[in-house]
Amino acid sequence: MIPAKKHEQEAARLAALDSYNILDSLAEQDYDDLVNLASKICGTPMSIISLIDTDRQWFKAKKGLEAEETHRDLAFCAHAILQDEVFVVEDAKKDERFWDNPLVTGPLNLGFYAGVPLLDKEGLPLGTLCVLDETPRTFSAEEKQALEILGRQVMRLFELRKKQREVEEALAKEQKRHAELERFARVALKDLRTPMRNIASVTRLLLSDGKLALPDTKRQMMEKVLQSADRLKSMLEGLWNYNHADKYLEEDLKDIPLLPIQQHFQLAYGQKAHLEWNMPPSLYYRPKLFKLLVDEVIDNSCRFAQQDVVWININLSETSRGYHLKITDNGVGIAAEALPQAKELFFSEKDKDKNGQPCHGIGLALLEKVLQKEGGSIQLSEASKGGLIVDIKIPHPDILAELGASAKSDQF
Repeated sequence: MIPAKKHEQEAARLAALDSYNILDSLAEQDYDDLVNLASKICGTPMSIISLIDTDRQWFKAKKGLEAEETHRDLAFCAHAILQDEVFVVEDAKKDERFWDNPLVTGPLNLGFYAGVPLLDKEGLPLGTLCVLDETPRTFSAEEKQALEILGRQVMRLFELRKKQREVEEALAKEQKRHAELERFARVALKDLRTPMRNIASVTRLLLSDGKLALPDTKRQMMEKVLQSADRLKSMLEGLWNYNHADKYLEEDLKDIPLLPIQQHFQLAYGQKAHLEWNMPPSLYYRPKLFKLLVDEVIDNSCRFAQQDVVWININLSETSRGYHLKITDNGVGIAAEALPQAKELFFSEKDKDKNGQPCHGIGLALLEKVLQKEGGSIQLSEASKGGLIVDIKIPHPDILAELGASAKSDQF
């Protein structure tokens, strides 16, 4: 018996094999199907997907054999991985390398072997797909070609497995990082919100106290402090809401009469916007969340419109999949190149609105986060005559009810 030599790039080959994390994995139907197909095509009673480890050959899938692995010195596959093409031994009993091999002389009584190397993207052999028979035989060109094709399919499964594991690991790291950021945000926001409120309140009181007789320079400095405190307080409140988006979904679904909501917004924005309504009498959804959706979009339209009174059309329709809320204005809109970023957290085309108030870029990001949590969506596009179209899809009440029931059952 002549054991096979080590591969000339053995260290790199073993590292490549380890990168697939497949050694000693459980049986899988996809691999079992391929060895069965190899035996069927080649007419052999035995077939194996064999991986060559440091001192052993391990079988990922096998047909017609009981063993899970053998010593590497006995492995025909250890010879096969040193070849550039299909390695064929037509009569093992007459081959000086194998005639006294225990796999030939023992119970297995191996007489024929053909194996194709399983090559990674760098050309390093991990193992083989091989077919075996007790009876010596010839191996046709068509059978070689079929074995090569099946060998490539094995490697595609290996690559897919490797890619899936990499994606899962990357996702786990991202989820861990996100959780850490969420924890930091909660702690930081909790600790900062109250002090910023106090700073703003105390500064406002000092500025309004006529008895202090503050010099103009100090008053201007305090006004800047107040502006900064208000800006930071506003951002912290927005971030707090963003990091607690789930609270908007805790609200019960209700039948919402829409006329009182229209009247509310007419009173709130009547001096800033001409509102046109096209809505059904009622809507079955979360009342506070629906008002937030409408309020955020109308408020943005008013804050950034060049005209004193902006025209806004609010259209609500029911579809088989839920509700479609479409809000269109004739304001300045959003530049086409900025539309894909407009819903990202902290993105804003401008630092301040037309009233000089700071822009934090949190509102639309919050709406999208809340909507996506229950299968809704928000899309922005340019209006045909200028301005902005905001399309909001709200899932059907039946879907929301199922989600709510599922979430409650998961708690028990």
